[in-house]
Amino acid sequence: MSEDLEGIKRDVAEVKFLIHDLRVESFINEVIHYHVTVNTDLEVYNASQAQAIHAEDLQELKTRAQKQRKKLREYSNAVKSFSPDKTILALGRDYIDTVYDICDLILDPRWGRSHKVLSFLPPDSRSGRSHSHYMNCIRWICAVHARIQHFHGEKSDKDLSRQFDIAAEIQDFVRHVVRGYVAEKSGARVEMQVDRMDSAVLEGNLYRFRRMFFNLVMNAVDGMKDRKVGILNISAAVDGDRVVLRVRDNGSGMSEAKIQQLLTDRTSLDGELHSLGFVFVRQTVADFSGDVSIESEVDKGTTITISLPHVQGVTDVPDRPLECEKLEILRDFEDVRSSGKAAWAKKSETSSDDRNATCGEIIFADYKISEAPFPGSIFAIGVGEDDAIDLFTHRPYEREWNITHEDLSPMLFEATVRGRLEEDEDKTPVLILKAPLSVREYFDLREVPEVDRGADRFVTMVHDEYVRIARKLIATGLPTEIGVHLTDVQKFFRESTELLETEPFPLDLLAKQRLTSEGDS
Repeated sequence: MSEDLEGIKRDVAEVKFLIHDLRVESFINEVIHYHVTVNTDLEVYNASQAQAIHAEDLQELKTRAQKQRKKLREYSNAVKSFSPDKTILALGRDYIDTVYDICDLILDPRWGRSHKVLSFLPPDSRSGRSHSHYMNCIRWICAVHARIQHFHGEKSDKDLSRQFDIAAEIQDFVRHVVRGYVAEKSGARVEMQVDRMDSAVLEGNLYRFRRMFFNLVMNAVDGMKDRKVGILNISAAVDGDRVVLRVRDNGSGMSEAKIQQLLTDRTSLDGELHSLGFVFVRQTVADFSGDVSIESEVDKGTTITISLPHVQGVTDVPDRPLECEKLEILRDFEDVRSSGKAAWAKKSETSSDDRNATCGEIIFADYKISEAPFPGSIFAIGVGEDDAIDLFTHRPYEREWNITHEDLSPMLFEATVRGRLEEDEDKTPVLILKAPLSVREYFDLREVPEVDRGADRFVTMVHDEYVRIARKLIATGLPTEIGVHLTDVQKFFRESTELLETEPFPLDLLAKQRLTSEGDS
């Protein structure tokens, strides 16, 4: 490995790298909170026998969580006080072992019995409504469990080198692990876009590649923590005998001095976590005989570019190992909840007449009645070419429920324009509108023939729908002066200097943009 660290210092560095990558504490806390909610719901709905069994499982989880928090404090205190390397190494390994134990418990299908317990509860119970949030946590805990397994495998000198397709790997890893993490850690403010993905075979340690890739994602999410609408774009493009992986964000950016520190610093093991993670990125890129570069502008964003050699003449690779084999248990959860979630989403839909006459008022009313610490409302909306609303689901933020668009519209959340109305730093309501996540599902929903589909058609259709939605919201009672944050405004309104120069911009400015059928904007 390049930038080699010898002996115990190398072992300490590896432990620090792993602990930095885990970021599991908040997810374990969320799992505990969820199961407390389940236990309360079982009492509310008079499932006393199930509640008694579930309470025993919950107590075991709490006991292990207390031990895990204690081990983390001991390790953190040792690092902060510059204890001897042997002490840090021992405490770090103890903490990693306790994390593995608690993850193993949560993922054991005999513990918690969630897929069976939920059958006692209606889909609109508190625990039923927060199920997708719980699933995001479970997926991340699965990934942590596997990461520790692979770390132990490396320590035992197992040969973990393998061939894998970078496009298939990233798409699968994003779907099963990364997207849930981004949604939870960003409060659903970061839009994750998987762009061009060329097939190319790499050879090396797949598990370290996953950790390296995820470090780039974590840094990007951290850099967008102050953005109302963050955009994380990932692409992989073949360029000759290399494949170029890019991770772009529109976050806080960094100075030239910071870039040079990340690219050259060899003494950051006791420094900030951001630098620590990037040392691991550099080491892994070197393991794959690649190169890494950074382009960044303060307050504009950052692009990390990694160029890797790919294996020539190879197209078939072995099946990818799951990030966590225990993800198989999630299928039981999904089967139990799918019909209930769809039924609940149907209940939240407003009648056709009401939504065409009052959808703006409804969204604003949801925001006003929200009892959440940060008041807001969430909605999904579709406005067709006839200016009629063909889909509208909505709900206020609730006090103890971090609702997502998947909760709100589980069958169509990737195919519709999604929105939120919530307070900004000045306690003023602002509107956040997000483009459909899936181009294919959007075209399917709009019944666009395959022959007419394409990137330009998608941009044109979403541009026009944004404008129609703005006009509809104003016509049905949403104040014209409300500020708007729009995802990918440069993509959908690239010729509108009015929108590009000011964000947030007033809702009526979006409504005044011309439709494609109305001529050039």
